[in-house]
Amino acid sequence: MDSTPGLARTALALLASMVFGSAQAAMVDIVNHSFENDPAAPNTFPTTFAPDGWSFYDPNQLIGGNNAVGVIDAPVGSEFFPGGVPDGEQAALIYLAGSDGSGQPGEREVGITQELSALLTANTRYTLQVDIGNIASGTGSPPFDAFGFFDLRGFPGYRTELLAGGIVIAFDDNSLGGSLPDGTFATSTLQVDIGATHAQLGAALEIRLINLNIPGTADAPGIEVDFDNVRLDASPVPLPGAVYLLGSVLLLPLLRTRRRRQHEHPR
Repeated sequence: MDSTPGLARTALALLASMVFGSAQAAMVDIVNHSFENDPAAPNTFPTTFAPDGWSFYDPNQLIGGNNAVGVIDAPVGSEFFPGGVPDGEQAALIYLAGSDGSGQPGEREVGITQELSALLTANTRYTLQVDIGNIASGTGSPPFDAFGFFDLRGFPGYRTELLAGGIVIAFDDNSLGGSLPDGTFATSTLQVDIGATHAQLGAALEIRLINLNIPGTADAPGIEVDFDNVRLDASPVPLPGAVYLLGSVLLLPLLRTRRRRQHEHPR
């Protein structure tokens, strides 16, 4: 009885364990990933604070006056997001009506950021997903109706960033910006593979969510970006040469079987 197939299966299992590791893809902990920790009444938008677990990213001191950061509660049926928000009832908002978007791109952006407890790890694939919202125009529920009607047509652009030790290692620079209708969300995805060596290995990971404040027009002022359901996945990356090695193990039994048959049934 030929034991080659059984041995091959055993070797394959051992190699797969070595190559891909025993660890499975894991979600990295993010505080208040869905912005539900600061309760708000339906169809309202309290501001002047960074959402729980998050901090302001305001390199040019633009927050204040008519520029605000906070949360919005938008259940299904809301004027702002008729279909609701992707996860729960709240999302983070970055509203920039107090600046005209002038200046260089990096000089007009505002965001929120969170440093995570997780550290940058070798041989790991990081996948950051964030739901990006392009809010529709509307009026808030009392007492926020006192602010009147908000013309929120257009979209000021966004950027999502993954950092390690304060250094950006991956980003999505407004890839959804031209395809996001008012009153809807879509998912931004960025991915980066970290090899065996990297200058930031062991540094704390950080997530940054930014309103780019791209200048709008009278018909589409582009003031607000909303963010929801932030998730970061970390999964093992195969070791260098592992795929070749795995293919060799799969091919070896086939070659042996072919040679044996040729020997038993020569032409």
